Amino acid sequence: MKAPAPRILVADDEPALAQYLGARLAQLWPGAALLPLARNGLEALAAIREHEPDAAFLDIRMPGLTGLELAARIESPTHVVFVTAYDQYAVEAFDRNAVDYLVKPVSDERLARAIERLKAKIAARE
Repeated sequence: MKAPAPRILVADDEPALAQYLGARLAQLWPGAALLPLARNGLEALAAIREHEPDAAFLDIRMPGLTGLELAARIESPTHVVFVTAYDQYAVEAFDRNAVDYLVKPVSDERLARAIERLKAKIAARE
C-alpha cells in the first residue's frame, strides 16, 4: 500500500518569498501536496490544527505568532523547518525540535537536503 502524499505548509508574511518557496518545494518534492500558503503565525497555527501537515516551513519573524512561538504550540506530529533571514535563532529553533534551519535566500541544494531530512522523519513515523 502506497503512503499518502505528504502534506506541506509554507508560512511566511512575505507573499513573494512564500510563493517562491512553494514553487521550489513543488519542483523538488513532486510527490508532496502543498497546502494554501499561510500569511502569518495565526493562519499557520489554524492550518496546522485543521490539516495536521506532515511538515511546516515557518518563517521566524511573522505577525500574530513568530515561527518559534508557533512551533511551541504545535500539538500534532508536524515536522518543522525554519526558513529565515536571521541566523541568530538557530539554537532556539533546534531546541524546538526543528528538522532543519534554512537561511534566506535558500538554494535548491540546501532545500533538497531539508526535503531529504523530512522524508526520512516522515518515513520513520510511518
